[in-house]
Amino acid sequence: MADFIANPITVTLAAPTAPFRRADIALHGVDHSKASFEGRLFFNNPDATVATPTDDEHRYAGSFWVFAHGGCAGDEGHCEVPAARRPFDFRPEHQLTEMSYQVIVTDKLRELTTPGDSFTVTVVPFVRPELAEPLPAKLVTDVLQVQRVDLLTYG
Repeated sequence: MADFIANPITVTLAAPTAPFRRADIALHGVDHSKASFEGRLFFNNPDATVATPTDDEHRYAGSFWVFAHGGCAGDEGHCEVPAARRPFDFRPEHQLTEMSYQVIVTDKLRELTTPGDSFTVTVVPFVRPELAEPLPAKLVTDVLQVQRVDLLTYG
């Protein structure tokens, strides 16, 4: 099996100052056109990699899974998402429209952060080698593409 390069991202967020019942990390604009992967979230661990254990010691906060398309098998332009939809177009969105994911992180946020302080969230994509092996390298590297990461809290 080959080794595949992950492209983790790290963002800095501010912990809430007010009490909350639930907290989620929301990832918006997630590309799912390449290989399927697990997105592993780590708090205050910017050096996390695919080899980092998913345990409390390494500040693992949770995961989300992207069931992706594995590339485009159509003609040129077939997999390009239109920039805008026409008014009153009731057809389903294009199959490669970017998606949003939420990971519940309530307990980890309370445990690992101080109210009002900033903290980092590192998202590490993990592509299972047996799923990635048959795919071209360009579909396995840089699989994690996200437009925005938010912290959502509910009072």
